[in-house]
Amino acid sequence: MKIKDIRTALTALILPLVEGAKIIRTDVPKPAVRPSFKIDVLPVSGSAACDGAREYEADIDIWYYPKSGDRPRDECDAVAEQLLDALGEGFAVGGIWLPIDDIIEVDTSQGVLVAQFGVSWVETAAETGEPMEELIYNGEELTT
Repeated sequence: MKIKDIRTALTALILPLVEGAKIIRTDVPKPAVRPSFKIDVLPVSGSAACDGAREYEADIDIWYYPKSGDRPRDECDAVAEQLLDALGEGFAVGGIWLPIDDIIEVDTSQGVLVAQFGVSWVETAAETGEPMEELIYNGEELTT
């Protein structure tokens, strides 16, 4: 699973929450369009697991820039509730379900909503070789 895949899945999940909202890049210092979301997926760690599998963790930040920068509280509160509902149980990425690791933290500061949470998953090593056609158990051959 790639970071781009996680970002794409989150985009598909949250974009319909706000009519007319756009997704803006995280490397744009100031949003040009309102309403808009920014989605940042930060890989935190990757380590070896059993039998060639790998464990991965990522921190996810979702910013929401409301339509109005002057009186954003009510709109940010409504979008916060929608984000919590949409992400509460986790989300699918390419057919793989990613549950939220712990909690989703939501805060509004300077008229911008931010939701932060972590996800983790294990990717197993690809199978190699051919399937076993016979098994010898206690000296007796068993076939499939």
